[in-house]
Amino acid sequence: MWVRSRRVVDLAFAFGFFSFFAMASPVENEWRPAGVRLMTRWGKQVTPANAWLEYPRPQMMRERWLTLNGLWEYAIEGESGEWRGGRLENATASPLLNWNGSMPKQWDGKILVPFAIESALSGVGKLVRPNQLLWYRRTFRTPPEWKGSRIILNFGAVDWHSIVLVNGKRVAENKGGYVPFSVDITEALRPAGDQELALVVWDPTNAGDQAVGKQSLPEMRQGYRYTPTTGIWQTVWIEPVPAAHIQSLRIVPDVDRSLVRVTVGGPAGSLVHLAVFDGSRQVATAEGRAGSELAVRIPSPKLWSPEHPFLYRLKVWLGEDHVTSYFGMRKIAVQPDRHGVPRYYLNNQPLTFQYGPLNQGYWPDGGLTPPSDRAAEDEVRYLKDIGCNMVRVHVNVRPERWYYHCDRLGLLVWQDFVCTRRFESKITPASARQWEDEQRRMIDALRNHPSIIQWIVFNEGWGQYDTERLAAWTKSCDPERLVTAASGWVDVQGLGDVRDLHDYSFFPSIPPPGSEKRRVVVLGEFGGFEVGVPGHLWYAEQQVRPSDGKELDERRPRYRDGKQWLENYARWLKGWRYLIGLGLSAGVYTQISDVEHELNGWLTYDREVSKIPVVELRRLHKLLYSPPPRSSGLAPAIRSWRWSATAGARCFDPALDDASWPLGSGPYDGKEVCLRASVGLDKVPRNMAIAVTQPPGDAELYLNGQPALRFNNRGVRDGAGISVIPLPPAISGMLTKGNNRVAVRLHSQGAPAVFVLEFVELEE
Repeated sequence: MWVRSRRVVDLAFAFGFFSFFAMASPVENEWRPAGVRLMTRWGKQVTPANAWLEYPRPQMMRERWLTLNGLWEYAIEGESGEWRGGRLENATASPLLNWNGSMPKQWDGKILVPFAIESALSGVGKLVRPNQLLWYRRTFRTPPEWKGSRIILNFGAVDWHSIVLVNGKRVAENKGGYVPFSVDITEALRPAGDQELALVVWDPTNAGDQAVGKQSLPEMRQGYRYTPTTGIWQTVWIEPVPAAHIQSLRIVPDVDRSLVRVTVGGPAGSLVHLAVFDGSRQVATAEGRAGSELAVRIPSPKLWSPEHPFLYRLKVWLGEDHVTSYFGMRKIAVQPDRHGVPRYYLNNQPLTFQYGPLNQGYWPDGGLTPPSDRAAEDEVRYLKDIGCNMVRVHVNVRPERWYYHCDRLGLLVWQDFVCTRRFESKITPASARQWEDEQRRMIDALRNHPSIIQWIVFNEGWGQYDTERLAAWTKSCDPERLVTAASGWVDVQGLGDVRDLHDYSFFPSIPPPGSEKRRVVVLGEFGGFEVGVPGHLWYAEQQVRPSDGKELDERRPRYRDGKQWLENYARWLKGWRYLIGLGLSAGVYTQISDVEHELNGWLTYDREVSKIPVVELRRLHKLLYSPPPRSSGLAPAIRSWRWSATAGARCFDPALDDASWPLGSGPYDGKEVCLRASVGLDKVPRNMAIAVTQPPGDAELYLNGQPALRFNNRGVRDGAGISVIPLPPAISGMLTKGNNRVAVRLHSQGAPAVFVLEFVELEE
């Protein structure tokens, strides 16, 4: 197993001041996981008595609270057949808007909260479709010592439109599947005894145009989409507060001025007091008023970074209310390095490179909910163990304790906004307002986490609209973080802080050096190598047919086992490492684990097997943070070619007479062009490569009449891309000292512009 046996003590207990009075629901014999395909080791330990007992909001913790996780009653109303209603033009027009207040006359059984009803750990394992409503009900009692307090009911996340009832009284309504919400339920409570809590939920999944991420109904699944998440999928809890209490915290580190700026939300004008601790030692205090920013000076601040994820403890008082929190002194920016290349700067120092995975957030037994807090922590710890320093949370939001583990273990986070359905969305004014409101609430909920350094507004054009306005809006909401306007595909020139490319070819491309004057260049998705591990598959019958190896630049290659993958993974890393010196600042491998029908994870879906051993991944990834290797030209780059748009397959015939072909450096006329040239080499070293600059499209390379390589530019869709391709001995052996014939057949996505090829020797 890859997980370390030693577990770091939870920050709350290390700080030594939190005490929880969590009361679990009673264990009932009728619960068991439902529809189990694949279970994790953590999922096997879940019971109704131990389901997510940790306090769910680490950055605003109270000493007294009561978890409402455990067994609830549930009911599904409506026809259970497949959804035949097609796409809903406006998901904001929910059937709950006209709900008449009636509750189910009978209940279908028990469900384990906080796991979504579709998940195995819910104990139900049923789909809920857009023509159905999902109901929950349970009772609870408040402890006697809470008498005289206001009682706040909190939901970590409920997908999507929900109405909350306490003792039959409607107390709250929420739209938003990935954001928390809270409500004061004091006036709806009975003086004593059992209190009834009920919830009704409507979720259109990907039939609607709300923020849905990659959830999909099976009858509407296209491409890489996964099991839906309907209803409650994060912790539910209540806590007592005085009438005047702390409602929110906004914590902004100011590294340059050695300050932390804190704004306490609460009754206007209320006196607040802050204290900052380094371990158990108090290092700063401040007083002020709720709603006003308090600037607290931190003497000789200890800065937060992946190598040294130091967290200060923060205590906040407002009248009789007090909460505990934490923060990291961290600054993120984009600045030119000493060569003028835009780079990430962390705490005013260049961040050599960022590398980590795409995290879809799914678990085989819990859906979007990790089986336990330990599972969430171990996932983060695995990434640290294999040498990653970042992770991209892909069109989903994790439970807040997952970010807390990133904060304390030191993992940088790129956080996606949660997209609408893929391409079909027609953004109406109403749905745009709803979507933007959900993203603003997500920012507000997560903004205090030092690990989060970047917001990604759109992914690959999914539901993309008003990009310029929304990139600026995101920056105005949170000026302290970087903004990616669009990750992959539909870049709007100059917007945001990041130029984000997606390229799943074996030798990815980036814009030529100097193309980006202000934005960092990253590969926000690449890799995707497929390896299946029998016994750890979502679909037991699923198989991976290994690639034949004839095309070195095959899209998302497939390998028979981890050993073969390791050999090719090392060569893949070697090739694109040279792009770091040419301007690449980060790479996001797809992905951390397999997901349902996808088998391209470092880990199997159950997180049980690291397909490449942890020690090997760590060894390879360590190289990414050292100075990038260099290359030296073996001959002048080939910029002028004999070319023809009619040669076809004759392009590679060494006997073909091309003397009458025009000689030029482009742009060339035609979507398929044959390019031919000669190059003289003084030597053919063992460690050599070709550096290629080409327009969007594919290319076939022949050397001295022999088929050598296929490669492409899939990432830089709006211009030339450069890639560095190490040559295996079988291909470099096609070259000789002296004159060599080079032929390229270029298949362009548009009219070819220029094509440059250079033979280089790579630094070992």
